[in-house]
Amino acid sequence: MNFRDTFEWVEWVEFFGQSDRGVTYVFVSPKPIARLRGESDILYIGETNREIRRRIKEETETNNTDTNTQYTNIRTTHVFRQLRQIGTSAKCYFVQRQSMHLSSKVALPFAEKLRTWDKSTYINRPDWSRPSIEKYLLVTYADEHLELPPLNNSF
Repeated sequence: MNFRDTFEWVEWVEFFGQSDRGVTYVFVSPKPIARLRGESDILYIGETNREIRRRIKEETETNNTDTNTQYTNIRTTHVFRQLRQIGTSAKCYFVQRQSMHLSSKVALPFAEKLRTWDKSTYINRPDWSRPSIEKYLLVTYADEHLELPPLNNSF
């Protein structure tokens, strides 16, 4: 799954310092990266209830200190610093967080993917036709590439 593959069902907004809250967001690499199966330009998929500009700052400018326990922020910051050093950067796009309504034709295959990739959600959520955008992206990505995006460490 590449970022462009999501355009038909999600209307993304490029991040330029907006303060929107309650969003699903993705970091997109300037070029695809090899995965276990295929390749993808998606580096990270996340969501936040807080202002997106605060969350993006945490994920791209966090220093590794004794008091910082946010491993994801430290890891993503390192990657973004390395990208800047080689003269490139990832872009961030977001959409207001919401549930997607999947047709029964799509919901049943999605439920089977959940059974494999996120068993706790599969067990605890009886309505497969209304996943969050983040959950749908992560499960679809994992099913297609046999792993999560490179900067995600869990669902």
